[in-house]
Amino acid sequence: AAAAAQDTERGRKLFADTRGATGRPVGDCIACHANGDALRGMIENRGGNPKDQRFVRAVLQKSIEGSVPGAANAKAQYRGVLTARDLDDLSAYIAKAHAS
Repeated sequence: AAAAAQDTERGRKLFADTRGATGRPVGDCIACHANGDALRGMIENRGGNPKDQRFVRAVLQKSIEGSVPGAANAKAQYRGVLTARDLDDLSAYIAKAHAS
């Protein structure tokens, strides 16, 4: 089955106001990742291209699951909060908006 198209605008809202977009008491992504260069660097340090939405999605998923060193505690708050659609939209936004 074909995957639904990712919604970068919805991803932007999730990035900027994660708490408001999810209705859950979590931190906003932008609070820690407002610096696009630093965010790109973190993604590159994981071995991938920050413009590659699939790679960004995988990094997000692994971070939330706790399997990315240094991200486990910070990202645990999103377990059970961000849905597969949220991660698709968020990663599409990050790959597009934070591409250099």
